[in-house]
Amino acid sequence: MAALSFERKRKLQIYLLVTLVLLCLVMLTACNRDTSYNVEGDVSQPTHFMAKFMLTINKSIGGGAESFGWTVVVFTIILRLILSPLDIWQKVISRRNNKAMERMKPQLEALQEKYGDDKQRMQQEQMALYKKEKYSMMGMCLPTIISFVVFFVVFAGFRQMVGYQFAQDYKDCYNTFNSSLSQQIETGYGDVNGDGVFNVDDIAKTEQGAKDYNAYVEKAQQAVYDAYYAKQNTDVRSWLWIKNIFVGDNWSQAVPNFTTVTGQSGFATSRLSGITVDEYNLVMGKVLGTGGWGKGGKWNGLLILPVLSIALSFLSTKLVTVGQGDKKKKSKEEKKKEKEAAGAQQNSMKAMQYVMPIMMGVFGLLYSGAFALYMFTSSLTAIAFQLTFNLVGWLVDKSRAKGVDPNIAKR
Repeated sequence: MAALSFERKRKLQIYLLVTLVLLCLVMLTACNRDTSYNVEGDVSQPTHFMAKFMLTINKSIGGGAESFGWTVVVFTIILRLILSPLDIWQKVISRRNNKAMERMKPQLEALQEKYGDDKQRMQQEQMALYKKEKYSMMGMCLPTIISFVVFFVVFAGFRQMVGYQFAQDYKDCYNTFNSSLSQQIETGYGDVNGDGVFNVDDIAKTEQGAKDYNAYVEKAQQAVYDAYYAKQNTDVRSWLWIKNIFVGDNWSQAVPNFTTVTGQSGFATSRLSGITVDEYNLVMGKVLGTGGWGKGGKWNGLLILPVLSIALSFLSTKLVTVGQGDKKKKSKEEKKKEKEAAGAQQNSMKAMQYVMPIMMGVFGLLYSGAFALYMFTSSLTAIAFQLTFNLVGWLVDKSRAKGVDPNIAKR
């Protein structure tokens, strides 16, 4: 790599780093390839370690009968505490780099004036200066990339949790429907064939039997409706203004339809298998299109979490800039010179300030309310952590400034 130019070295390092991250993501995905739930038998427990962690927390909060939304809040806070060393590492590197950049500004400006026309020489001298002042560009990128990996790992866990809840809800409704239907047939017709099986086809052969069967189905669907909206079930699914935390905080219906639960439409859900559209619509007939905001229960949420996620993400990046930036007022010419001296890395960091909030908004809008709540809580705790870090940094700078001899500072 010694014979390569600075630009090529940097590109090669970035490519290697991206390849490493992609390999990590592929490995994590390969460990959890089976994201479907077969509802023909008992619903299997989630296999993703993040989903298992959420279930453990959920069971410890009110025996799993409390809103899953509060489970998400607790899960997020615990995860942020676990990852706090990574946050501290990133902020310390950022602060150290910022101090180094302040020291290097005059020299970088001088290099810009001296080698402005010779980009290769400029980059070589710039790298030498970075090395001398221990300015770490890769050290800044690595924690961010690790954060991205954690983000997608957590996303996979939420994806499986949503599918698991859909499977649990449908299986409970299916059992309730069949139990009610069987009891009604047994009461009304008894054992038609004497084989202990209450065959629907045998009952529906006559005109009266068909009428009775339709009445039985309606009562069974009502039993499903009552069970689905029983307090212990609605408490788990609802959270504040969101009717079903496992559905997006948007215009989606609170009760997912067949195409949603089987992964044919919508986002971020594990697919249910072992089910047909006719069977699903029969069992869920009375609850589909209910329970949401507005006419026909069309809206599960009010778009509050996606909007808050974008706003908090912008605020978080702004606080990082304020915590690291120079508080002195600068002219446009000074800012322009600093931009040119800092190079493309600073421009990339600024671009990320806009990319992240947009990405948060997209995920918050299109995916489950549970994941949107995770992002919101994560951003909120990140802001609290950043404010604390900024305060500590300010106190450290103030303490060091008091200990500096004024005569030495003038030299």
